[in-house]
Amino acid sequence: MSSDMSEIEVNARAASEGPAEPTPVVFIIGAGVMGTTLAAKLSRAGVPVAGVHGRQTDLSETASALSGVLGSSGELPQIVSDSEVVILAVRDSRIPDVAKRLLLEKKLRPEQILLHTSGNRPAAEMLRDAKGHVRALGTLHPLIAVTDAPGTLENLRGAAFGIEGDEAAQAAATKLVRMMGGRPLYLKSENMALYHAGAVVASNYVVALADQARSLLVMAGVPEDEALPALLPLLHSAVRNLVEVGLPAAMTGPASRGDVISLERHIAALEQADPAFLDVYRRLGQDVLRIARKKMPDLDDAAVERMASLLGAPEAARSASSSSGSAPAVRGAAPKKKR
Repeated sequence: MSSDMSEIEVNARAASEGPAEPTPVVFIIGAGVMGTTLAAKLSRAGVPVAGVHGRQTDLSETASALSGVLGSSGELPQIVSDSEVVILAVRDSRIPDVAKRLLLEKKLRPEQILLHTSGNRPAAEMLRDAKGHVRALGTLHPLIAVTDAPGTLENLRGAAFGIEGDEAAQAAATKLVRMMGGRPLYLKSENMALYHAGAVVASNYVVALADQARSLLVMAGVPEDEALPALLPLLHSAVRNLVEVGLPAAMTGPASRGDVISLERHIAALEQADPAFLDVYRRLGQDVLRIARKKMPDLDDAAVERMASLLGAPEAARSASSSSGSAPAVRGAAPKKKR
């Protein structure tokens, strides 16, 4: 299976090959939040998890208590070799070292499948020392924000998982994802960094923008301890709209109404209160306006032109936005020629 096969192709091949393989015995190396969460979710989904191993005894004991899976630390136990799938759920920088350790300590077997949970680099790169010593190498990346906060385990329900690697590794990862109630996303190895950048924007950058929004409310006189709680229902409603109506229908706000006056007031206020953020506001505002135009193609052309100018949109994008009936230009794309 090439790493760019679609789920339909994977399912078709699985059907043609007859009955599915038995659920594999899994061992997880990494007793942090990621390893603990996967151990708990897999175990509750009926996957036999032989153990979870960590560098520190206290972390392993906590992981064992939370997941209901046998914990270990120190020397890698023999059960690692006996397991059919080994998942490296450690920090990205440690994955190559752990793979090398498994090889040096002779814990790998030719029949095993070795997976890692990084979304940024392909298995062939992260696990290169194990190549030729196991059946297959692959990636199993949960596309969720994993923290030690309560509810992280439930976040895996229905979550997407980035899957990449050798054919057998993709098949094993797909089986585990489906048993957890997740959705597999099949990735090309050369596109892993771009995929991961998208994940970071959707998660970490949202948190950074929430912090900036909180700061603006505090500047506006909202008590600091009340600012974030006041914004959370708004953030929840924005995500709920994305879930229920998708893009571009989820876009709301001044740009969707052609409300030039609100944008003018925002920019004037930011110039006084937080000029450093104004460039970010304008650049993101260009995307907001682009999406708003998709949602409301009949917005007044003069209002669109004025908003684009206020937001510093390139001239080509402004021309495309104000042309009646034309699709809004994507930033960085060449303008379409007029017929």
